[in-house]
Amino acid sequence: MQWTLSVVIATTVVYLFTIVGFTQSFLELNPAIVEFWATSLGQQIDRQCKNASGIKVIEKKYKEATYTTHYINGKTLSVEVAKKIESYLQVRLEAAIEIKKKAQELFLNYSSENHTCDDFTYYDSKDITIYKDRGNLIFPEDLDENSTYNGPNLELYLPLYEEWREHFQIPVSLNASAIHVPTNIYKCAPFLLDNISWTGKLDEVFSKNQGNMKSAWQFFASSAGFLRFYPASAWYNEGMDMFDARLTEWYTSAAAPPKNIIILLDNSGSMTGLRMEIAKTTVKKIMESLNENDFFNLITFNNDSRFVDCDCQHSNGSLIQATSKNIRRVTKSLMEVQSIQIANFTKAFQLAFDVLQKHSPINRSRINLGSNNAIMLITDGASETYVEVFDSYNWYNVTVDKDQTAQLRYARIFSYLIGQEVTLANKNHVKWMGCANKGYFYHIGTMADVHDYVQDYVRVMARPLAVHNISHNSWSGVHLNIPLPKENFGFNTNSRTTEWIRLPSTATKPVLSISVSTPVYDQRDDEINNGNLLGVAGVHINLDEILAFIPRSKLGALGYAFIINNNGFVLSHPDLKPWNFSSFGGNTPMNDYKNVDILFLEQEYNSSDEQLPQLRRAMINGETGHVQATVKKFYGQQLHRVYIQTQNYYYAPILNTPYSIALVIAEHTNNHYIYQTKSLDPQSFLWCSMVIADWDYCNNQRKTTPFFKFVDIINNVLKSSDPLCNKNLAASVAFDVNITRGVHAIWNDYNKEISCSPNNQTCRIRRLIANSQKNLDFNMAMVGTRAGVTRFQDFNGQAELDQSNDESCLSLQKLIDLFTPSIDTEYYKKAAVNRKNVWAFSSTIHPDFEDTLNTSYISVAASRGIYIQEHHRNSKKDILASVFTLHMKYDSLFRMLNATTSFCSASLDCSSIYCHNDSVDCYLLDENGFVVVADDPLLVGKFFGYIDYQVLLDMRKKGMFKEVPITDYQAVCIACDMSSENSSASSILNPFIYMVKLLMWHITQITLSLTQFSLVNLWHYIYYATGLMTSSVSDLTYAGLYPNDTLLYQQVLSQKFLTLSPCQQSIKSFISLGSRNITNNHVSNCSECSYSKR
Repeated sequence: MQWTLSVVIATTVVYLFTIVGFTQSFLELNPAIVEFWATSLGQQIDRQCKNASGIKVIEKKYKEATYTTHYINGKTLSVEVAKKIESYLQVRLEAAIEIKKKAQELFLNYSSENHTCDDFTYYDSKDITIYKDRGNLIFPEDLDENSTYNGPNLELYLPLYEEWREHFQIPVSLNASAIHVPTNIYKCAPFLLDNISWTGKLDEVFSKNQGNMKSAWQFFASSAGFLRFYPASAWYNEGMDMFDARLTEWYTSAAAPPKNIIILLDNSGSMTGLRMEIAKTTVKKIMESLNENDFFNLITFNNDSRFVDCDCQHSNGSLIQATSKNIRRVTKSLMEVQSIQIANFTKAFQLAFDVLQKHSPINRSRINLGSNNAIMLITDGASETYVEVFDSYNWYNVTVDKDQTAQLRYARIFSYLIGQEVTLANKNHVKWMGCANKGYFYHIGTMADVHDYVQDYVRVMARPLAVHNISHNSWSGVHLNIPLPKENFGFNTNSRTTEWIRLPSTATKPVLSISVSTPVYDQRDDEINNGNLLGVAGVHINLDEILAFIPRSKLGALGYAFIINNNGFVLSHPDLKPWNFSSFGGNTPMNDYKNVDILFLEQEYNSSDEQLPQLRRAMINGETGHVQATVKKFYGQQLHRVYIQTQNYYYAPILNTPYSIALVIAEHTNNHYIYQTKSLDPQSFLWCSMVIADWDYCNNQRKTTPFFKFVDIINNVLKSSDPLCNKNLAASVAFDVNITRGVHAIWNDYNKEISCSPNNQTCRIRRLIANSQKNLDFNMAMVGTRAGVTRFQDFNGQAELDQSNDESCLSLQKLIDLFTPSIDTEYYKKAAVNRKNVWAFSSTIHPDFEDTLNTSYISVAASRGIYIQEHHRNSKKDILASVFTLHMKYDSLFRMLNATTSFCSASLDCSSIYCHNDSVDCYLLDENGFVVVADDPLLVGKFFGYIDYQVLLDMRKKGMFKEVPITDYQAVCIACDMSSENSSASSILNPFIYMVKLLMWHITQITLSLTQFSLVNLWHYIYYATGLMTSSVSDLTYAGLYPNDTLLYQQVLSQKFLTLSPCQQSIKSFISLGSRNITNNHVSNCSECSYSKR
């Protein structure tokens, strides 16, 4: 029988890592030996990193320098930023109103001309083509008679210009607008051509607006179905184009006020087969037309009435918000609805009215201009009109004048008659219900009718506002822009509202937008036409342009900003994950990216605290203020890399919009500029070895080349009296450039070989000693400052470059541009999170070689900050001024670990125990329990909980690590889709299909486990998966458990019964407490666990 003894020690005096040692057989490992190793290794690393980085020299220069610190008031800053964004958005709102006015004027003076495609043409966005030949853009007018061209009619050719790609991501034409027609509408239909004709002159106002908006998409979405957008561009799509602007959030929210809707679905015995399929599709299409400002619920009725959404936590017999998550849950339940018994309309209507009135009681003291309550009845017929129900629940009288009353309707009834073969009596009864209750009647005979008629109810609900000419401007939530290029973008058919999405091969995020839109009404003065909804006019606004107003340079390390709307949903946040770039999911948008609540991304460390809910309420109410909260944050997308941080939230409303912005500043990093009022010396530059952050220094004067032009910008700003110039930022940049000036000489001296003559024994001894102190091989040294200055030195033979020649620097600076601005890099943040005088470690692996044993592709980064003291309000605070980072070769650190563990003090016997002994496993862990160094290089970068969860628990019990639970509300899981096929014949085989799918699902789960983990580690995987990670969704497997999943998940997701689905994942992360506690009491039988050599 073999026994295993595991010994662990963590120490963080001048370094931040944990040594974990395992032994097998009967070797005895004294905990004091591991403590000696950790102390010795830490001292060596600290000494060599200090010498190589030059941090001691720069610390001394900071102490000797005379400088000023300027405190930035977060509350004042948040109000200033909110006002700038408000002014920017106001210009877009005015542009939308101008489009609306022009459209109403054009329609008022237009007479129908009965156009046909023979006498009328327009720029169809689907036929605007850029001809490509070997990657070059070729325009049709450049083609000769021998060229092959498969594009559109050359008479309709519209040149698209590349120079506008900077603003719109694609070639566009400012000469005209283009038209998009949904696939289900005939593009030569007379009614369509008529509407396209009278909107043609909107190009005049589009062009005029464009002068004030360089990168805004303007549009008019007609109730007839087409979308006119400016500037014109090609409409790219993959597969069938199912886009319809009338189903987008920005259309429905502008066309009608927020709605309260009950959907009544008849599931009596007559609703079977194709009828039920059409009915379910109708329900889904109605739900697709809702937006986050609407509330709804779905009730099925036969002899009894019941809510389809059985999750009482969400519905509880009331209306639920029309978020994508809620709609997806209701849709899933809808698919399980079956036909049975007979229909009881009375009970169904009574329940529907009870729910509506509980949510929005009848107000008999005033006349509503238009009820926003509606009941959608979906049935194949009714035996009577049920007038008594409506008289009791829906019809009520109000006093208009002293002697006059009016009968109003509490809710509109929209009745959808399903099926082609219906009796006249049944049809008339259903039609009466809609018409008598100020709604509408639709006969849905086929699937095609669903798309043609369902969204038409929006025009009816908008009519009262149109009659009284009450205009309301609608600001949308976040969405993805349209239209976008084919080679980098694609079509998403899985999202709740069909939309265009970006599929970049190299980009890190999609193009996110918000929209401002306003309804366009028919203002002709007659009873029949007055009050018709003509469409919606508006402007799409790129969120990146709004975020440009946020002064990133003033927020400091770990600072950021976010914007939410009046529902508490996030428009912009650095932790928002709207895009799924995983290898198994492909490039698709996350299903719920539009409805991510701010409390999902900002999670308080103590769940009993109420600071963040208070923040959310205040921002929703449009208040200005400040709260402080201690929160759980994580680096990048890895939830195991957690840190605890106290943050100050300064928030303010963006007036005349439903949005609010918050600026977040970390308490311990502070928001200060550090500067001297000295000009910038050009001699301080080593341009090829330095990068400056692209800040806005004064009226959009930014970093530029050649470098002497940038020097002039900084010095001119320092002399300027313009209040729009950020003199403190310019002075801070100048100070950082000057104070770090000598670091390159230190780096060169460290890397220089001492040259000695053969007879100079003293020199040779000095060289021997110097070389013996250079056990670590460094690839690169870097220093990043608070003002965004980054200096770097490549130790792998960096060529001597001409510092005055910008062209010679480009190739090297392209690499370093990834690190700008310095305060946003991970190495800078890690140093900011950790304490003073601590080196923070992390291992990085080249993404193309994650599965290789070649350690040359592994680099270990060590980062440490320099702090200065600032006196503010009678207190002293440490301010992070700069961060030094060294990238060292993995092999050299691995050799140092083995060399250090090969000896110990005279009082300890370690002659037979050392890390490169086959009986001992050693690991270096960072502050979050990730492996920095291991015997097996394939374990580098892995969370130690995957390797040995039990040992991690031991370290937690001994106070070396603290367990920090965190929840990922944006997780993606793999779900087993057990839904039946659509065809009626497949229902006969349902039992067998379910059995096969269930068997295949279990086989897949076993395959996933065995592929990622060896049989030896299976026990640990099960222990870890059940102990550290839980999901709120059943039958889901967390995608993050399988990091090397490209081929595996392509194969798994090729099975039709497996799909990606949003889920909620709770993960237990760990943070090092920096203690010196030792655990040596974990002894286990190796037949029950696997702690031995891998």
